[in-house]
Amino acid sequence: MASQVAQPNNDDDIALLLANIASEQCRKSYDLLFRQVAPRLLNLARKQFVDESLALEMVQETMLKLWLKAGLYDSSKGNAMTWIFSVSRNVKFDLMRKGKHQQSWVQGDDLWPILSEEEDADKVSTEDQELVTNELKHLIAKLPEEQADIVRRVYLHGESQQQVSEILNLPLGTVKSRLRLALKKMKEALDD
Repeated sequence: MASQVAQPNNDDDIALLLANIASEQCRKSYDLLFRQVAPRLLNLARKQFVDESLALEMVQETMLKLWLKAGLYDSSKGNAMTWIFSVSRNVKFDLMRKGKHQQSWVQGDDLWPILSEEEDADKVSTEDQELVTNELKHLIAKLPEEQADIVRRVYLHGESQQQVSEILNLPLGTVKSRLRLALKKMKEALDD
């Protein structure tokens, strides 16, 4: 069945590979999925980690989860790459919960990548960036407005928590608390 997708180049192809992996444990489909998805995940991970080895570890763990849990992908709930990015993000959170490498994580960049201004071969594709951005906008829209406003200001506009505190005339602790609650709600929505 993997021969139906010689070189995956769109979300439907990736969804088909996931289906092949889930139903047949198809190694050829997994190889094709790995070749298509692992570089994208590594590009994202490099934007979020200080240490290259941590980025590689996250990609390796994510690809293992894709092999083991491909059957959990449901095309009616979203496209395949969005699901894969969610799996990757959950792997990162799992590593953090276990206490691994907490000092090496870049703070505040745990929901989406920081894209460099330079043009290079490792740049995240516009399509991937749009998938992640659209998913985040959808998640932000579900938040209470006071939390959504803070998330937008900090993550989309690049304002510091201190700046948001001053602009909104709120105590810094309130800004931090609302941001933490918003991120928790967004993560829970992704886990569903």
